[in-house]
Amino acid sequence: MAELEVNEPAPVIVEIAGRRFMSHDRDPAGWWIQREGLTEWWDSPETRFEDTPIPGQHGSFDPDDVLIAARTFPFIGRHRAVTFEWADREVRTWAAGLAARRDVEVRVYAAGRWLHLRWAKIRGRVRVREVNSRICEFQLPIWAADPRKYADDVTTVVNATVVPAGGLTLPVVDGALAFGAPGTASFPGVFQVENPGTADFFPTFTVRGPVTDFTITSEGRAIEYAAPLAAGQELVLSPYLGGRAVLDGVDVSHNLTQASWVPVDGGQTRGYFFNATDPGLGAQLEVTYPNGAWW
Repeated sequence: MAELEVNEPAPVIVEIAGRRFMSHDRDPAGWWIQREGLTEWWDSPETRFEDTPIPGQHGSFDPDDVLIAARTFPFIGRHRAVTFEWADREVRTWAAGLAARRDVEVRVYAAGRWLHLRWAKIRGRVRVREVNSRICEFQLPIWAADPRKYADDVTTVVNATVVPAGGLTLPVVDGALAFGAPGTASFPGVFQVENPGTADFFPTFTVRGPVTDFTITSEGRAIEYAAPLAAGQELVLSPYLGGRAVLDGVDVSHNLTQASWVPVDGGQTRGYFFNATDPGLGAQLEVTYPNGAWW
């Protein structure tokens, strides 16, 4: 009888705030994850019930909804540098930059697909210990909200092109965003973001060139970018990305002359005005946000 072939376990990839950790190899930068570093990731989260006590009696009515509790697990990784002291300092500096972020953008590649955590945060103390003279091991306490409380993301892209008659053509879009087209709106570039849920959120804006500069305003609050974007360049504006402006992966927040972020509150429809200077062919605004969030 032939012996059963034992295959090596498939690799697991973890990305936290854009930094990649491989389970099966040590990358040249010296960051990796042991497979046991994600053990609790696979555990089933706890559930809780939204039920109502029966007046004057013991017990309660059948729950109206069953919710998945917040997922918490320790992420255990390792980092190698010239000395342990240097590795320790690099880990602590990196972790300190994650601590105050509303979303550290955690995703895991396993079994042939990427899995994302919504609004993951570092909640608790980051621990670091010495492994040897060059390697330290660290533990990040990661917390993520119940994904069932948030609807799928809505992403809408609007092309901005110069029309011969002058001005911009921003066609009306079916959905939560309503850009004015010529003859249907006094101010092209005006749009709305609706939050039918009960928890606030921040939309993410992506602007693609070519444009000379632009502003995104909402009720006296403004995000103003005072630098040109060439054709094909992509600028992501977000309060979460380790800076408020990232151009093709590079932090360019210094080009923001105003950066007043305002949330879309639960039950609110918030109006915005996107005003781009000298937009060329291919210039676009993309808006991404959850289609409702609930506590």
